[in-house]
Amino acid sequence: MQALIEEYSRGYKLLREAVEGLTDKEFRFKPALDKWSIHQILIHIADSELVATQHL
Repeated sequence: MQALIEEYSRGYKLLREAVEGLTDKEFRFKPALDKWSIHQILIHIADSELVATQHL
């Protein structure tokens, strides 16, 4: 269980590193009308995290 907690706790750092250096244009780019931008994906992840904490 401790290993899972440690792996989960690295998620924030990994996401930060993945988007580091992107321009605003790259961050908000949508590859198609029905696809999400990196910005939208990160907002969805944050929202999902908040919702998940309400069900504990």
